[in-house]
Amino acid sequence: MKKINNEITTEQINELNLAYPISEDSNRLQLPRFGCISKDIVEETGSGKNKKITIIQPSGTFFTEKDEGEVNEDGKKVWTKTYLEGEMQDVQIVYHRRQLRKFDSSLEKFISSPIFDNGEQIIPLYLDKQIIQRGTQAQLQKLYPALTQKGKPTSDLREETILYVIYNGELHQMNLSQSSKWEFKLYAKSINPSTVVTTLGSVEETFGKNTYRKVTFKSAGLINRDQFEVVKENQTILKATVESDQKFFLAAGTPDKDFDKEAAEIEASATKALN
Repeated sequence: MKKINNEITTEQINELNLAYPISEDSNRLQLPRFGCISKDIVEETGSGKNKKITIIQPSGTFFTEKDEGEVNEDGKKVWTKTYLEGEMQDVQIVYHRRQLRKFDSSLEKFISSPIFDNGEQIIPLYLDKQIIQRGTQAQLQKLYPALTQKGKPTSDLREETILYVIYNGELHQMNLSQSSKWEFKLYAKSINPSTVVTTLGSVEETFGKNTYRKVTFKSAGLINRDQFEVVKENQTILKATVESDQKFFLAAGTPDKDFDKEAAEIEASATKALN
């Protein structure tokens, strides 16, 4: 009897790889979060003339969020959020990285990349923990063209800045809003953030009809020797994570062969629409 070849092809393996949820554990450092409320957290009671709005937490309030074993009514684990007193907080900024994210309003879900480090890396893009595309930052952003209010080409797949900060001696992850990101970039141009104590504050800003608070950054002076040791230790941890990620992205392979062609066609269509 003739032996039948029952081995799957490379194309079939690639098909399964694209469909199977891939763990992001290799590049996700599970850290407590540090953040700032951009808009007032309010509670509404009553209606009509009897409607009352109470501010529960004002915008500009800083907070930490960590796993303290708390669970919700459904028995699912939730992180405990603690609001901090004072309008300003001192931290040491150890490192910063980047991530691409877009909220798809039609799906009510986020499309996002893992946290990465530079525009040359080939990274996956996820939806529901499944890879939907791979490419460099520029290639992926070209797939989601948009226009600024001034009519300039941009992308709905936005680059977000991720800070790693030491607060009360513990390393935290801090995701910056777009407006806060530009404040940080300006701050980092004038000084190496890891060499100083940074005082975080906030300032109100209005863009169109949207009013919110963005984070501000100000140096409070050089770190001391004890703080230097803590910063150095945590930088070593983060650099090991970065190196692990670089190997992970490299092993994950290159984009599909039609990726560049597809991205170019989308970009050309968007340019034609603008003209």
